[in-house]
Amino acid sequence: MPMTDAPLSLAAVKFDERFLDASWGWLNDPEIRWLTCTPVFTREQQKMWFHSLPTKTDYCVWGVELEDVPIVAFGVKHIQKASAEYWGYIGDRRLWGRGIGRWMLQEAIERARLKGLQRLYLHVVERNLRAIRLYKRQGFVEAIGDGGMLRLEKRLCP
Repeated sequence: MPMTDAPLSLAAVKFDERFLDASWGWLNDPEIRWLTCTPVFTREQQKMWFHSLPTKTDYCVWGVELEDVPIVAFGVKHIQKASAEYWGYIGDRRLWGRGIGRWMLQEAIERARLKGLQRLYLHVVERNLRAIRLYKRQGFVEAIGDGGMLRLEKRLCP
């Protein structure tokens, strides 16, 4: 996978077993685990979660590929009539700071609009300044802070 400054050709795709396997490594990276507030989990628990996805009506997850290689997992969860919680992470650290976070957030916002959602919110570690800057540039506003976490929200236009 090239690491140039050329525009990246990204594709949002179904979160399949390739992403499941890649995310096992990503979420066991101590920094990514901290940034995403991911609890310790077993491989069996991860597989149970994955196999439960087709039955979940309040959860959508996608992967992002770069040249057919899984690099990102993102989605919306806690989907209710008008709102949902956004989440996402870039698993390949070499790609941090390359605009992929902005791309996947915009993709999630568009997909949320298509689902008829009127609001997205997210939780972010207060010390994750890079992510907070991104979210605020994309129109998210701080709703509440508690215990080292911020909640940011964005109203979606129809």
